[in-house]
Amino acid sequence: MPRADLQPTVEVLYEDECLRLLATKEVGRLAVVEGGYSPLIVPVNYILDGRAIVFRTDGGTKLRGAIRAPVSFEVDDLDPSTRSGWSVVARGVARDLSGKDRSDLEVRLAATPLHPWVPGEKSHLVRIAPTTLSGRWLQAPVAR
Repeated sequence: MPRADLQPTVEVLYEDECLRLLATKEVGRLAVVEGGYSPLIVPVNYILDGRAIVFRTDGGTKLRGAIRAPVSFEVDDLDPSTRSGWSVVARGVARDLSGKDRSDLEVRLAATPLHPWVPGEKSHLVRIAPTTLSGRWLQAPVAR
């Protein structure tokens, strides 16, 4: 158990480190606002395509919220026992690429390990191009 009198170290992550960390995970949380309701946060499995986040979905609430307004996407790796870990947040605009005559992108992404975990058609390919990418690394305090 970390001592309460010791302070953790917080490191702000630059874009290249945020992208490196995003590439190490498969699941993140998509935040959308759909229909004027409070934000909806849902887990999605994803891949990183350059500096863009790509996932597949069906035509429901997630898709409607993602393509009508700005979105946020968050990935983290936390260790509660040491109170340490990292978090990366991407903010940007999501686009539904399905049916947009982007066969080159569809073919390239089909060769990646982007396979939805939840059964169903998942016929929509969504790509988030981050306008901002930020992250923090919280390192456990060390007694001296």
